[in-house]
Amino acid sequence: MTTATLLPPIPLESGQSLSMEIAWRRIGHGPKKVLLIHALTGGVHPDGPRGWWGPLFAADAPLAADRVSVWAPNLPGSCYGSTGPRKGEAFPDLTPRDMAEALAAWIEAEDLRFEAIAGGSLGGMVALELALRLPDRIGALGVIGAGGRSDAWLLGHNHVQRRILEEPSLADDRAIALARHAAMLTFRTAKSLNARFGEGGLRPWLDHHGLALAGRFTRESYLALLKAWDAHDLGRNRGGLTAALGGLRCPLHLLGIDSDQLFLPGLVLELAEAAVAAGADIRLDWLHTPHGHDAFLMEWGQVAVWLDQLLAGEAP
Repeated sequence: MTTATLLPPIPLESGQSLSMEIAWRRIGHGPKKVLLIHALTGGVHPDGPRGWWGPLFAADAPLAADRVSVWAPNLPGSCYGSTGPRKGEAFPDLTPRDMAEALAAWIEAEDLRFEAIAGGSLGGMVALELALRLPDRIGALGVIGAGGRSDAWLLGHNHVQRRILEEPSLADDRAIALARHAAMLTFRTAKSLNARFGEGGLRPWLDHHGLALAGRFTRESYLALLKAWDAHDLGRNRGGLTAALGGLRCPLHLLGIDSDQLFLPGLVLELAEAAVAAGADIRLDWLHTPHGHDAFLMEWGQVAVWLDQLLAGEAP
């Protein structure tokens, strides 16, 4: 069952404030408390046959119900229950730091503490910010497929999607589908797609993913979350990345993706090196895969091993 927590106005980096509601689910009844933060178009259902991390909740998997209790919130700006933009209404630009501020208010309102938090992609960016915001409520931090900032390469890919979504001549479903086509090519690699499709079959696959997202997401939330992704910079107004990581009080477990074509491995290395320079406890592992950025939603065996290490509280 999805629950919603109403929060007082949250101050934003833009100088505005926004009253927010956070939608969330609790899954499982195990002794270890875990916070999962979803990626761009995820939501409060990481579990189950259609969940974005469903296999990791199986009986013998790291997030099995008798091993952990998982909290899965919906990020503000999304369209799965938390406060987000509505068609025809003004909505302020959000950053990962704003999202973390909202989650921090929710965590404090519910008086929650976690042995570990984990997030992939956009969820990893928010997890980094949240660990700095609530050092006394988080035991370990797990970040997958994300660095300490968004670079020009990533901004360029997002710009293409935003241009499509901002085109007024396109109907909502068409704009979402076309933007998703562009995104899917950055979420995978040429090697992965060529091995699967050869010289045919790619276009129907792209059409399927475009139509699927258009059927479950909104144009306004897609734009809002892309803008947040663009704004990711952990070192902004903190004296740079190394200085920011000096405020980290929990172990940092990074999982880079060696074939990532979106969050390039160099950005993960940059984050790891800055953490070392800041004196943080850090462990860097690599997900070895031909599939690119989306591999953290595909390579269940490797992700499970990494999750076990995170949840075991092993020192980096």
